[in-house]
Amino acid sequence: AQMFADKAQLAHYEATRAQFEAFAASGWDSHKMTIYWMLNSHWPSFFGNIFDYYLRPGGAYYGAKKGLQPLSVVFDSYATGNHRQAKVTVVNQTPEEHRDLRVRVRTYDLRGRLRDDRAADDIGVDPGAAVQAMTLPSGPADSPVFFVRCELLDAANDVVAQNVYWQSQQADDVGPPANDAAFDSRQVSWADMTALNYLPKVALDVAARRDPTDPTESPGNAVVVRLHNPTPRIAFFQRAELLTAPDADEILPIEYDDNYVTVFPGETVEVYATVPAGGPEPGWVRVSGYNTAAQVVPIG
Repeated sequence: AQMFADKAQLAHYEATRAQFEAFAASGWDSHKMTIYWMLNSHWPSFFGNIFDYYLRPGGAYYGAKKGLQPLSVVFDSYATGNHRQAKVTVVNQTPEEHRDLRVRVRTYDLRGRLRDDRAADDIGVDPGAAVQAMTLPSGPADSPVFFVRCELLDAANDVVAQNVYWQSQQADDVGPPANDAAFDSRQVSWADMTALNYLPKVALDVAARRDPTDPTESPGNAVVVRLHNPTPRIAFFQRAELLTAPDADEILPIEYDDNYVTVFPGETVEVYATVPAGGPEPGWVRVSGYNTAAQVVPIG
């Protein structure tokens, strides 16, 4: 049951992000609206809701948040043509133009090795527009699933948006467009993500501290969770949860600036969490991921 729940969050994240990114990156000419069913569920379910009965933000919530970034960099998962070349697009969902942007895209195999690193400079995008930044060739043939890491940087070389994708060598092909018109879509081939089950295990260094800049009425209810990966492997899809006790359930309602994050070799990711004013004071953090054992640490 736990494995099913964990994989459901992964699937929801990917599918929900894809819907909002397709709307944003396709442009007004071909994609004038999108409808998401449904925002929330009035019972515990896996039925595509962005948040559930308990107000727990799950995979769909963070997928939607990524897909709706004001400025974003989007990988199309080899969705066009012969599925051997992918498009990377810069999306601007703000009312201001943005200039002097840079896109960096890195590809990693299942062992965490960097296999491709390329960039595109001097990118400008108008308000509400999308521009193609580059194309990507096929991923490493010896890795049945690989990771595509996209970053959007500003003129000061600061990262303003990022996305991590997991991609199967086998195309997820829903067939010709005529299938949609007939409401009779017949899948031609399915992506195979089985290899994610065999990712090398990673032991993360996890620490948490109070955020002294907490603006809420309850000082101590904002926490910074630090995830450091000292290994040469990828720590995939890591979830941080604030707790009142080591064996307690997650504090709800709660806000995280991001979650289900991926920590690349030798790098550190920080997740900022806030319990609304009047909520219980967090004392512990639990971190669990696709290829990591759950850890519970006290908040310093």
